[in-house]
Amino acid sequence: MFFYHNYSYYYYLGSFFISFKFLFSKNYNNYNSINNINITELIQNEKYFDDKVCRFIKIRLKNRIQPFGFEDELSFIISLILCKIPFSFIRFSDGEDFIMTGTSYSTNRDNWAWNNTNKKFQDSLIESASICTTPYNFIGIPCKNWYNHSKSILSFSKCTNSKYMSYTSLFYNKNYKFFQNWITKFIKSSNRWKIILVANSLIKEDISWAYKFFPIPEHVIEKWDELSASLLPKLADEVKQKDIIFFVSAGPAANLIISYLVKINNKNIYIDFGSAIEFITKGFSTRSYSKIGGETALLGCESFYLENQAPIYIE
Repeated sequence: MFFYHNYSYYYYLGSFFISFKFLFSKNYNNYNSINNINITELIQNEKYFDDKVCRFIKIRLKNRIQPFGFEDELSFIISLILCKIPFSFIRFSDGEDFIMTGTSYSTNRDNWAWNNTNKKFQDSLIESASICTTPYNFIGIPCKNWYNHSKSILSFSKCTNSKYMSYTSLFYNKNYKFFQNWITKFIKSSNRWKIILVANSLIKEDISWAYKFFPIPEHVIEKWDELSASLLPKLADEVKQKDIIFFVSAGPAANLIISYLVKINNKNIYIDFGSAIEFITKGFSTRSYSKIGGETALLGCESFYLENQAPIYIE
């Protein structure tokens, strides 16, 4: 017993001196300095993301427990891109929920419909909901006011770790203007990535910034069997390269496309931007969040963590 207490005493005394030494060491000062980096400010000022900044981002990624606040989360995801850290980001909302639960649904705005007949598409979408069980693959789920949809979506998922949860509306609503400004500059100035665009075939803007473009037709779900047979093998050839970033805007099919490609090569970046990139593909946006005074233009999203596979929100 005496030996045990003595051992504890020397153990804690040694730990104190190690901590004290670290406190005044160069390593601690470096850690403290990078911990005070304002990522949002760097992005706004178009500052270069050097090794020190990217080291901080990797620390944040490793220590992540749950999504950051709505605005900080967007800065974090952008910083992963700027630091060339491979990851994927897919999103689930009410449309995806209706498909997974077998509920008929249609949307005139996005020109797709679900009539509960394509079991293959439904099964593939359900499978994609578990993408976050692989490290650095994020899944966006709806905010608090869509709690029932979130709960339903996660009931199909094997995801139990909130560190890979994020917000379905991350690029929308209150975050849209910041995102719009950033991505406009990124596609014009980035020479570090080959950007592959997978989006609606109704392209009206100059997309010469894209390394390659793969068009998605209207009524993508109804045409999925035929489309996937030709599209997915072509995309699979592209992911074998390095430094590829996929910009995807393909409705619920985006989740199937991204989850398929990640299995082939998880060393690139794959993001479902959805309607947030309409302005750089179609030349206009159909969403209220893109308009000054729009219904959801100032809407944020609450942070949450997971407990027993159900989203628990923090006010």
